[in-house]
Amino acid sequence: MNFFNLIKSVLALAIMVGGASFSSVVSAQSVLDKVKSNKQIIVGAREAAPPYGFIDSDGTWKGWSMDLSRAIHGVIEKKLDMKIDLVFKPITPATRIPLIINGTLDWVLGTTGRSVKRESVVDFSVINNGVCVEKLSAKNSGINTTADLAGKRVGVTKGSNEERYITALGVSGKLDPPATIVAFDKHSTGFLALSQGKTDAHVTLKDTLVSMANKSPNPDNWHVNGPSLFCNLNGIILPEDDSDWKDMVDHSLCYFISTGGYEKLWDEWFSGENPKAGYEKVQSDTVRTLVYNQCSWGAEKFLSKS
Repeated sequence: MNFFNLIKSVLALAIMVGGASFSSVVSAQSVLDKVKSNKQIIVGAREAAPPYGFIDSDGTWKGWSMDLSRAIHGVIEKKLDMKIDLVFKPITPATRIPLIINGTLDWVLGTTGRSVKRESVVDFSVINNGVCVEKLSAKNSGINTTADLAGKRVGVTKGSNEERYITALGVSGKLDPPATIVAFDKHSTGFLALSQGKTDAHVTLKDTLVSMANKSPNPDNWHVNGPSLFCNLNGIILPEDDSDWKDMVDHSLCYFISTGGYEKLWDEWFSGENPKAGYEKVQSDTVRTLVYNQCSWGAEKFLSKS
């Protein structure tokens, strides 16, 4: 039984055991009600996925995704006219969806790709970004194309689309012999294994690979290369069937986009002479068009009192 079927089976059993009372409690309690009551938003974040989410040497949560979460939180505070604490909790690709389903987290904002399977158990916000997956290896490894991964030890993150994709390439015969998958909880441990010769390549988001290579002791020893294995449109992971909370998050994000905050934040992290990411990245025209043209009419007036 795969992960998504398991989740659905557990939820179905809970409803059968709890009966109608369980169902009514779940449907009546929106995360928005909980936030108003507890004055707290709990957000899932990656500990070692620069430049989007990571914990700095001083213990501070940093990254483009962290700052976007802070911005959305600020809009929600203004909309509800109350002080709300923002709490970051560490997650991995394997834990992010279960922690949304069981109510531990109120949203997860990182680089999670939207998919039909994922949307069978959780909801997603409007699109906040798009990312592509490539491979990192030593320059002298001889790994240049996807086909070169055949028979190699390939590092991935547990529970990620990359893990499923590389596995599928082996099953279909497109990688012959199949790659040996070596799964890690964090990108940082995956890169350490690559540095120690325990894997031959690491596959994940191009941005994270570039960031890890640039911050390594010998950045010239590594190369990140395409073509991209695949690309994903990203959304904020939200509890399923909670329209009040989804509306609040969507409208807050769209307010930030439509009033110029999103573009300013992107430039801080990825543009200019000294971007926070450590390198420049131009957002594709396709992603920009989707991000800036998806929001409901009047999004810029979300905080208006009239």
